[in-house]
Amino acid sequence: MRRDNWFGTAIFVFAVVFIVLGTIFIPWPDFQHKPEVSRIRQSVSVLDLSLAIKYDKPPIYLEQYSFRNDNGVSTAQYKIQGYNGKVVTITLPPDKTYAVTFLFQEVVQDGIWQLMNKPAAGDTSALYTLHIHQVADKEQGSRTVLFTDPKYWALQAGRQYEIQLSPNSPTPDLTKLKSTTLADPRYLKIVQAIRNFGSESFQKKVRQAQALVRSSK
Repeated sequence: MRRDNWFGTAIFVFAVVFIVLGTIFIPWPDFQHKPEVSRIRQSVSVLDLSLAIKYDKPPIYLEQYSFRNDNGVSTAQYKIQGYNGKVVTITLPPDKTYAVTFLFQEVVQDGIWQLMNKPAAGDTSALYTLHIHQVADKEQGSRTVLFTDPKYWALQAGRQYEIQLSPNSPTPDLTKLKSTTLADPRYLKIVQAIRNFGSESFQKKVRQAQALVRSSK
């Protein structure tokens, strides 16, 4: 056999053996992480957020903001209803946008999961109902919070005092009471974040709907 033919044959055999061994023993990334990729594709992610404001007096009876992100597809809606029965609804069609996800992240960062129901205080002519629901893979959680006047709870709420009685001194010294503030800016921040959602075009339509209901008789 000629030397150059022998050398070419050796190179060919070596290449074949290398490919076979590589296919058998090398954990290619696509196959190595296939279970993880499959799990991510099949995972479920749903975000629901809403704020309802019910008014005791005309002209507005109810305002409602609703947001939903279902596996990357977002929708948003604003609805306003007057005491005269007029209803205006503004809906953003489903779209693969991150706006709702960013809003959800903002209210979570502001502490929506830690909020609690508050007694009627401040301006009690409007009742706020805040609702959040999240589904992440096989876990889910929900929270509904009721309160009035977020500005009051954020800025004007009083203080809470704690009296610690001692067996050696049954009469407490009222000048040394420990106190903590009841003011919580999270209520106002979250309400404002929801009310400020959307583009200028969306906000303009919301203002027009509000003006329409207020002017209707």
